[in-house]
Amino acid sequence: MKKFLKIGCGGFIALFILLIIIGMFVGDDNKETTDKEKEPVTASTNTDSKNDKPDAGKDKKVSIGEELSVGKVIFKVNSINEVNEISAANGYMKYKPDAEGAVFLNVNVTVKNSGTEMIQTDSSFFKLKAANGASYSPSTIIVADDKYFTFEGINPGLALTGNVLFEVPTGLTGLDLQVQTGFWGTETGIIKLN
Repeated sequence: MKKFLKIGCGGFIALFILLIIIGMFVGDDNKETTDKEKEPVTASTNTDSKNDKPDAGKDKKVSIGEELSVGKVIFKVNSINEVNEISAANGYMKYKPDAEGAVFLNVNVTVKNSGTEMIQTDSSFFKLKAANGASYSPSTIIVADDKYFTFEGINPGLALTGNVLFEVPTGLTGLDLQVQTGFWGTETGIIKLN
């Protein structure tokens, strides 16, 4: 019986390795086809961007209430405020900062899709940068009474307004909001909050 299990386990391992190798070859073929299909689109996009200002939004800073165009997405910070708690479930639950001496900085943002395809946006597309060099990632709020960005789709020509929440020390000043157009953050811009 032990000899059968050795051969059986070895056989399963060999089968698993064979499936991985086949998957790599099949995956590479699809990737090459996809890259070939995307080349003309990328070339035309690069040609269009040469006619516009290069890297529009990369080093450009705007203030609260002003629109910032980053790629095919337009960002606008409508307001910011410090709060000690966030209401959820019609007031039956409350989120409070985890750290002592911390508050929530609630940033109300409008994101508009000026492209031709649907985009996905999430609170992770935003980062708070302080004058002292510190960076703050957004806090995750799953259930709240107000609208918070949680992986939302935005169709072309439409805008979505929501809140992004950051846990920060009380009285933090000199803040900038870094925005990006995708998960990898290849196109970014800065909105001054103070």
